Amino acid sequence: MIRVICLNPVIDRMYYIDDFVAAKKIHEMEHQVYVGGKGVNIARVLSIMGVKCELYTVIGGNNGRLVKSEMEAYQVPVHAIEAEGETRTTINIMDHRNHRETEITEAGFPVNAVQEKEFLDMLRKDLEKEDIVVCSGIPAKGMKEDIYRDISGICEQFSCKCILDATGRYLKAAFPGNYYFSKPNLDEIADFFDMPMEKDNRVILEKGHQMMELGIQNLLISLGAEGGIFISDTRVFQALIPKVEVVSTIGSGDAAVAGFCIGLNSRLSVEDSVKMAMACGISNAAHSKVGFVDADMVHKILGQIQIRD
Repeated sequence: MIRVICLNPVIDRMYYIDDFVAAKKIHEMEHQVYVGGKGVNIARVLSIMGVKCELYTVIGGNNGRLVKSEMEAYQVPVHAIEAEGETRTTINIMDHRNHRETEITEAGFPVNAVQEKEFLDMLRKDLEKEDIVVCSGIPAKGMKEDIYRDISGICEQFSCKCILDATGRYLKAAFPGNYYFSKPNLDEIADFFDMPMEKDNRVILEKGHQMMELGIQNLLISLGAEGGIFISDTRVFQALIPKVEVVSTIGSGDAAVAGFCIGLNSRLSVEDSVKMAMACGISNAAHSKVGFVDADMVHKILGQIQIRD
C-alpha cells in the first residue's frame, strides 16, 4: 500500500490575471478552487493513474471537510486527525501572458504535541511490511521540524520504503534519515546547501552525492524543461523530456513524485520509474488544475522520454 502523508493540506484559490500588477484594484474577479497540498496532489495523481493509496492528514473546519470530500471523489481513504481551526488557504495569481505565478500561503492552525503523537501512532498502527510511505510538504504549525526523520525511523522498523518530498528547513531537518527516494529541484538544492546553483552537471552531481550521503538511496534532481538527473549508488543518468505547452508548473513536482511511486509500486525498472515520474510531471504542467494528470497523455509521453547515461 502507498500511504501518503500530508500534514498541512491547503485550499488553493486560483486567479487567472494576465499582466497582473501589485497595488492595482481588480473587481468581480472569478476564481477556481482546488484542494491541494503536496500529499493531496500526490494521492490524486496516484488515483487517476489507477494506483491505490491512502491519505494521512491533519485537518480542521469547513476547508478540512473539502479535503475529505475531494479525496472521497477520487476513492482515496482518509485517515485524519481533526484539530480546532481552519485548514489553510493559498491564493495563486496566474499571469500566463508573462509566465509568472504569485502565491500567498496562510500558516494554518497549530497542532500540539498530543495531536502529533496521535498522528504518528495512527500511522504506526496501519503500517505493513513493504508499504511505501510518502512524506510530503511542510508539517503543520506546531509540529516538530524533524517529524519526517521520526517517520523514517518508523518505516525502518516495519521494513517500509520512505519517500521524502520536503522543502526548506523541513528538508534539512529530515536528515540524517533513511529515505528510498527524494526529488529536489535546483532551487531546493541551492537552499539546502545555502549556495547559488546553475545547470552545471558536475556541480549538480557533486551536491547530489552529498545529499545521498545523509541518507537517500535514489535521488532525482529536477531540471525543469531539461528533464532530470537520476543518481543512485550504481547508476547516474539524465532523463530528457519532450517540449509541451506549459499552462502551470504548480503541482508538477508532486505529480513526478507520484509517478516514481507508481513505478516503484509496479516493480518497474528504475529507468521506467523515472520516465513515469517525468511523464506525470509534464502532464500536470499541461493542465491548469493543480496535481492533475491525464492518463492517456502520460502514457503517450512515456515513449518520448529519452535516457542518456
